Amino acid sequence: MADVRPVRGTAGFTLIELIAVMAIGAILATVVWRNLATPLRGFADVNRRAALVATANLAALRITRELRLALPNSVRVNADGSALEFLQTTGIGRYRRESDPADATHDALDLSRTSDRFDVLGPWPLSNSVTAGTGGAAACMRGEGDCVTIYNTGNPQDCTAQPPGTRTSAWCGDNLAQIARIDPAAGQLEIDRSDQATAWPTGSPAQRFYVIDTPVSYVCRGGELRRFAHYPIFPLQPEPPPVDGTPLASRVTACSFSYEAGSATRAGLVVIRLTVADANLDGVAEPLTILEQVHIPNSP
Repeated sequence: MADVRPVRGTAGFTLIELIAVMAIGAILATVVWRNLATPLRGFADVNRRAALVATANLAALRITRELRLALPNSVRVNADGSALEFLQTTGIGRYRRESDPADATHDALDLSRTSDRFDVLGPWPLSNSVTAGTGGAAACMRGEGDCVTIYNTGNPQDCTAQPPGTRTSAWCGDNLAQIARIDPAAGQLEIDRSDQATAWPTGSPAQRFYVIDTPVSYVCRGGELRRFAHYPIFPLQPEPPPVDGTPLASRVTACSFSYEAGSATRAGLVVIRLTVADANLDGVAEPLTILEQVHIPNSP
């Protein structure tokens, strides 16, 4: 019969020892987690808030930068403040008002004519991006070539309030002409508004003209802020414009624009309020609001 003896020297844990180790491990894990949780949560909060600040600031800076190029007295805001629109300029210059008797090659702008060619005074102020077209003022309002406008006072706000030919608002079209020909070498522009039945409403005391390439709109809708451009000039503000917009900011929970029109001697004021929000680790939305004020020169 074989000699069966217990094996000596084997090691193991008793149930009590295992429970004790698990309890100690849980206590240590709790202590470590409490020491690490707060810094980790703070790091996540800082990153989330920094992303919100960057989103809101970039949107406000984009709007501010483009508002600097707005045609004087062309800014308008819809009734609930959710949409901002203006006419974007690509150049500004001065036209010759009177002919030079000593030089017949110098052309002055005749405001009584519906189509004309004139000298641009001083250094050539327009970039190579300016485009010409055919069809007159109505064509440039449709976006077929750039427009020239003179002495835009923005009046009347309602284009039906005054008869055609008397309105000095580019949204109405009376003080617009299409660029028909560009001659930087000769320093001349040829403009066409032959589709208009009336002369220019008025000239500029400073002999100043602006070149418009497109309307621009910023619209808050559906939790987004979108930019719209390259669509026709409408007498009434479109909400939204009939083109695809480019997303500028997401997670938008509140957005409003307001505009206080200035005067020829006092700048207008656009106020932008933008609120973006993102959920924290507890699932609670944390909002961030920025306010930007932009002064708009309104001397036409």
